[in-house]
Amino acid sequence: MSRLPPLPDLEWSEDGACLRAVAFDDVYFSKDGGLAEAEAVFLAGSGLPELWRNRDRFALCELGFGTGLNVLALWRAWKTTRQPHAQLHISTVEAFPLAKADAARVLSHFPEVAGLAERLLERWPVRTYAPQRLWFPDDGLSLTVFTGTADAVLAGMTSTFDAWFLDGFAPARNPQMWSPELFHHIARLSVPGARAATFTVAGDVRRGLEAAGFAIEKRPGFGKKRERLEATFLGPVSGAGGGSGSATVANNASDPRTLYPYGGCDPKRVAILGAGIAGASVAQAVVRRGAEAVVLESARELGAGASGNPAGLVMPRLDRGGALSEVYLTAYLHAVATYEALGVLDPCGVEQRTQSDSAEALADLLRDPPLPSDWFTPLANGAALHARAGVVRPQAAIKRMLAGASVLFESPVQRLDRDGDGWILVAPDGRALLKADAVVLACGAALAQFEPASFLPIEISYGQIEWGRGTPPPRALTRGNYVASFDGGVLFGATFDKREPSGEIDARARNLAALRDLAPDVAATIDEPSMRSRASQRATTPDRAPIAGLLPDAQAWLAQYADLAHGRKVQTETPPPAHNGIYVIGGLGARGLTLAPLLGEVLASEMCNEPGLLGQLARDAIHPARFLHRAHKRR
Repeated sequence: MSRLPPLPDLEWSEDGACLRAVAFDDVYFSKDGGLAEAEAVFLAGSGLPELWRNRDRFALCELGFGTGLNVLALWRAWKTTRQPHAQLHISTVEAFPLAKADAARVLSHFPEVAGLAERLLERWPVRTYAPQRLWFPDDGLSLTVFTGTADAVLAGMTSTFDAWFLDGFAPARNPQMWSPELFHHIARLSVPGARAATFTVAGDVRRGLEAAGFAIEKRPGFGKKRERLEATFLGPVSGAGGGSGSATVANNASDPRTLYPYGGCDPKRVAILGAGIAGASVAQAVVRRGAEAVVLESARELGAGASGNPAGLVMPRLDRGGALSEVYLTAYLHAVATYEALGVLDPCGVEQRTQSDSAEALADLLRDPPLPSDWFTPLANGAALHARAGVVRPQAAIKRMLAGASVLFESPVQRLDRDGDGWILVAPDGRALLKADAVVLACGAALAQFEPASFLPIEISYGQIEWGRGTPPPRALTRGNYVASFDGGVLFGATFDKREPSGEIDARARNLAALRDLAPDVAATIDEPSMRSRASQRATTPDRAPIAGLLPDAQAWLAQYADLAHGRKVQTETPPPAHNGIYVIGGLGARGLTLAPLLGEVLASEMCNEPGLLGQLARDAIHPARFLHRAHKRR
């Protein structure tokens, strides 16, 4: 299978207002009026807007994003009926993503939603197999777009939804979507009383919904279609199974979905330890949700750690497969969108040159790319151009991310004490600094000093960068080390030392030698007397993957799952032991600028019990409990 999602083969009506998918011989919406159809079939069929009245949070999943017209109809209704501070979370799935130009051509025929369509098109999802979350905070709306087949995407979800728009192509033309496994997943992801609406009344759809626990009702159809379907979820049917999320998984604790603790506490106040890029990313995501974010920083000002570097690269790590490939690709797209919105990204482009040990991997990615050509392009010298990548000034980003949060400097925290449903943060002198509903440990190398996180295998590396006068390259260059334009000169580095280096001069000499190897023409212009250096610690992990999630109670976890150490499966109904309300984000290594915005969003979403952004395998790959799991496996 190609690493890029397939584009649909389209057939247009003469006036360009109607669109047909050739492969399925079906239209994207009714010729009698797409917007009116969305309102009559899907909104009214799901009991909207009445269903979300007096709700602070509402979650809806759509199967078939298509042109985005259903989302626009939903958005328009939400804007006019939402309660102040209420939030709507839309998750939508599309197997054949439309190009932005095609979507714009269609949506131009619906002037009633022209303003919303313009805002959606400005943020139109990139064509790639990576979930993308678009926030429209002024309207309290998040839109998460998943690319892939509906059954595959839903199999990786663990969220729950209040309503469903089932808008795939007709069952007779697209039977793969309307499978028994799909209906099983819809039921698994539905809250009691969830509503579902669809244009089709095909027998397989009716029977599939009923078998999954839905009560169905035929209703008058829209336009020339005689009938449509409305459904209400009554609850799971005893003995119903099928698909990868069958009922046995819930009782099988050898499955990571039950081994690793996940969960939220709907916090009103979140305390965040650390004001670097990780802590600032969490604060931004928490404030966006209307909760109070209090950031405690032990230093006297911003920039004490690695986030104090004057600039850094935002560029992707593209893996050829595996659960982490979703994490890194999604993080890159999310970082670019975040920094563009903050106005702190210089999209100079990054030329990734090959190293001997990774040349074949990069060549393979260029032959079968995971991103479209305006994001990832081969160059004549065998390198790859990341056209949307670039340079970010961390301090500018952090200051803007912290807008709306409270920041307490010179506020070290020694321990966390449980107090009812919350946590008290205690200073080294024993004073109680504050109480919070949730705590996020975002303190880099200091993570493991806190007892709940003491099991984490944090490793420290040291890195130094240089900047000063020199002739910069037209775009950033990287091959292990990097060089980029900065303040009219150049910035380059960085060293990577397992132990604290012997001195600044030694590290600079190594950076200069690496620069001469990467870009001798740039190195020849360096004015060494003008060079400035900065060294900082980086927190990494043995598997070089980041950490983000709810902290397990390590001692209780190891005891509960002791049988894993002997190769036995564990059958239990007891949830994984956790320090409820304590979360961690760390181990970002040299990729903090790229990873932090996504991981901050992931944590805030989990805290607030919202639909997830990453698939479950990707979440498990960065969960802190993975280290406990591996410890048992090694025994």
